[in-house]
Amino acid sequence: MRKKNMSLMGAVLACTLLWTIGSSQPVYAATTAASAEETADPQSTEENQKPRNGGGYAITGQLEGAGYSAQIYDATNGLPTSDANFILGTDDGYIWIGGYSGVMRYDGISFESLNNIEGLSNARCLFEDSKGRMWVGTNDSGVVMLEGLTSKQFTYKEGMPASSTRIIVEALNGDIYIGTTAGVCYIDDTLTVHIVDDERLNNERVLKLTVDPNGRIFGQTKNGAIFSLDQGKVSQFFTSEELGMSTITTIEADPNAPGKVYLGTDTSDIYYGLFGDHMRRLKRINVSPVDNAHWISYNCDRLWVSSTSVVGYLDEERHFHMLEHIPMNSSIEMMTADYQGNMWFASSTQGVMKLVTSNFTNLSEEAGLPVEVVNASCLYDDRLYIGTDYGLKILNRNRIAIENSLTRAVGEARVRCIRDDADGRLWVATYTNNVGLVCWDPLTNSIKAFTEQNGMP
Repeated sequence: MRKKNMSLMGAVLACTLLWTIGSSQPVYAATTAASAEETADPQSTEENQKPRNGGGYAITGQLEGAGYSAQIYDATNGLPTSDANFILGTDDGYIWIGGYSGVMRYDGISFESLNNIEGLSNARCLFEDSKGRMWVGTNDSGVVMLEGLTSKQFTYKEGMPASSTRIIVEALNGDIYIGTTAGVCYIDDTLTVHIVDDERLNNERVLKLTVDPNGRIFGQTKNGAIFSLDQGKVSQFFTSEELGMSTITTIEADPNAPGKVYLGTDTSDIYYGLFGDHMRRLKRINVSPVDNAHWISYNCDRLWVSSTSVVGYLDEERHFHMLEHIPMNSSIEMMTADYQGNMWFASSTQGVMKLVTSNFTNLSEEAGLPVEVVNASCLYDDRLYIGTDYGLKILNRNRIAIENSLTRAVGEARVRCIRDDADGRLWVATYTNNVGLVCWDPLTNSIKAFTEQNGMP
């Protein structure tokens, strides 16, 4: 029987062919990941104890048969302005967003402004420590620690090297390390500020700090230097030139291998290996079309890499996959994952983007069809017939696009309706190019077009 559960299957398949509506994006099929990671078993990491059902796992192919969808939050649907510098998912389920307009907290339904707290007029970075305290690094007001209903502000007056901060991490002993525009400091458990005093690091703009599984802290400066911190002191310091590579633009510790890091550069290559090794001893990984890596982070068991306009991830074989057809494509600052495994992205001009799991799959993308408006679909004889603004597309049961005499007869005419009749013939209604109503009879393999020339009104 050619017509198979048309009322149900047709509706389901039609839903898979969604196109952009407002700020929502199409749902996409995820690709299947490949073989084993070269580093330690990722199942040993804490992240793997968290749920593995979010959009970050779907988009990287770790959820078989799952798709994903993208949503933008900006000044039109909840944020006070369309800028976000940093985003963080906390253990209690909230999403914190820091931008030049202040700090927002999202509970999944609405956004709450926290600008009534002294010092939180803007935010450049966010961090939740092991005690559940929130740390907010600002552009000009130092760092604000939030603990329950109380807050405490730290600036140059309390001993910080600068009141403009860029990144915050926690050491294994609970000390909070802060990268500023004039070096690094840390705050101990008595809330006393200590400067990491080193002439190589003092007055350097520190853009990234990251911690390896053994608690060693690595950092990167705007000038392309990288360094390690042990017990509050600089233990190693290297310039990009000393390591034989172009300018280092970001750094991320491997959460599964102590002492190993990923280094982003101002080219389309990133490097992986032991911290401090020369480029010749590091593994070079091409992440084109990313050029000038801006942020690297390890989320949802994958390494994510972004420039300010392109985002992607490395699969288990360290092959780079760019995220395509997503609504965020400019001024990307960073990305992270929430406790459900959904991915969140911050942009200083477009706001916030969320990637979540979807039960729908974009069959058009799987088949390599162009992105275009779909007007109609029909499941007929184990094939999916798709009517678009630029002709008729046909997918076989393996989701491979095929061409035949019917697609050639329709050409690039806009297809508005497709359906089969009780005699097993397929009818295609077009709107442009004087193609008219096209009928295909599979019994005789004949095609007939009904136009104004043979009686159509």
